[in-house]
Amino acid sequence: MDQVMALRDNGRPPLVTTRTQGLHSSGQARRITRAFLSSLSLPPPAESAESVLLVVSELVTNALRHAQGVTEFRLGAAHGTVTVEVADPSSALPAERAPGSLDEAEQGGFGWPIVRHLASDITIRLRHGQGKIIHAGIPLLDPAV
Repeated sequence: MDQVMALRDNGRPPLVTTRTQGLHSSGQARRITRAFLSSLSLPPPAESAESVLLVVSELVTNALRHAQGVTEFRLGAAHGTVTVEVADPSSALPAERAPGSLDEAEQGGFGWPIVRHLASDITIRLRHGQGKIIHAGIPLLDPAV
C-alpha cells in the first residue's frame, strides 16, 4: 500500500511522507522513490536525487539479501533533507567489508559504506524482537525543499 500525504507541523512547511509495506525488490523501491521525489513542490537537483536513489537501493537490497525482507519503507522530505527509513525483521546490524578484503569470490559489502558516505544522519533503532529500522537523512543540494 502506498500513501502520500502532506502534514503541517506548527506552521512549518509541509512534510511529505510515503509509506510502503511489502517491498520485493530494490527496483520497486527506486520506482516509488522517483515518484516521491518528483511529487515534491521543488524536486531536488539530479545529483541529490541520485544520492537518494542509491541510499534507497542499498538499504533495501541489504534488507532483502541479509534480513529476510523489508517490513516497512518510508520516505520523507523536510528542511532540505530527504529521509529514508527501511525496517526489516532482523536485529543484526549492518556489516562492512573488512579492510583489505578484496577476494574476487566475495561479493558485496560495499553498500553500507556507500550509505554512510551519502547520508548525513544515520540511526539504527532495534525493535524488541521485531527487527530494526534504519533511518538515513540525505541532504539536498537545494535547501529550498
